[in-house]
Amino acid sequence: MNTDDRRIRKTKKALREALAELMMKKELRSITIRELSDTADVHRATFYAHYKDIYDLYEQLEDAMVEEIGAIIVGDPSHTYEELFTAVIDYVLDNSKTCRMFLRNRTFHERISGFLEEKYFAIWQYETGQNEVTEEWRFLTRYHIQGCLAIIGRWGENGYTYPKDKLTEMIIKVDTHFDEIL
Repeated sequence: MNTDDRRIRKTKKALREALAELMMKKELRSITIRELSDTADVHRATFYAHYKDIYDLYEQLEDAMVEEIGAIIVGDPSHTYEELFTAVIDYVLDNSKTCRMFLRNRTFHERISGFLEEKYFAIWQYETGQNEVTEEWRFLTRYHIQGCLAIIGRWGENGYTYPKDKLTEMIIKVDTHFDEIL
């Protein structure tokens, strides 16, 4: 089966969005395949053509999100932090339902926090040429990452109504002050 087929992409997107919508109301373990399929307006057999079970869908979605965010956050001298934060904010907005679902999930929150911390360390080492990550740096990075996630999480809780340009500006301002501490 061609995974690049437009119909397959559309079906998978409908299932992802239906899962995100349902998880706003209930926990993953309480969602049935029938309920998910009805919400996505696809047949149950179609669901099973792509996923083993609801947990498989969730895990694939989580893995894809971490991978996509990881592709955005890289140390690159040709990019500014403004471009990086704008790209992250655009990604969140383009995937608003899914991001809101995941940011409410403690397990995902811990996973993405750890992942972002490691990305942050790699960028910092790349930019400064320093190899050692001190304990102080770990504390400050954790604080910074959690703050950024909290800002984005609050934005999602409020339906992404706060202007994205102002949000990006706020995160850049916090990041600038954070860099001054180091």
